[in-house]
Amino acid sequence: MEYYGGFEQEDLDQLFDAMAANYKAWCYGFAPLAVGGDMESVAVQEFSRTLFNMRPDIALIVSRTIFQSDMRQILSLVSVPCHIIQAEKDMAVPVMISEYLHQHIGAESIVEVMATDGHLPQLSSPDTVIPVLLKHIQLDIEARR
Repeated sequence: MEYYGGFEQEDLDQLFDAMAANYKAWCYGFAPLAVGGDMESVAVQEFSRTLFNMRPDIALIVSRTIFQSDMRQILSLVSVPCHIIQAEKDMAVPVMISEYLHQHIGAESIVEVMATDGHLPQLSSPDTVIPVLLKHIQLDIEARR
């Protein structure tokens, strides 16, 4: 399976430039996209608050690290069972990436795609995420062989 994901460098450069130019405005635009909602939702407001509390220079360094890291080459070294839990509509990580991880991780793994939106479903849809997490905490995927 080929890997289809990530962002074009030009798009990332625009993101980083926007963060550097006006961090507060970038937060207002990014938070609804990441969480999956509008600025009126409690989840988006909470995520915005956490972004606003970060120093802009630190946020930029963290964003560069996250968006420009590629760890595909070490997936086969993962030696513990993995539960891959994915939102159905995530602007940053398409569902096909969870299947890619599942196929390339070196240990047993299982994928569950939740019927929810956003990159942070634990904020936007806790009623969906909590039962899934509880189920996976109790699930021994190695026993499923």
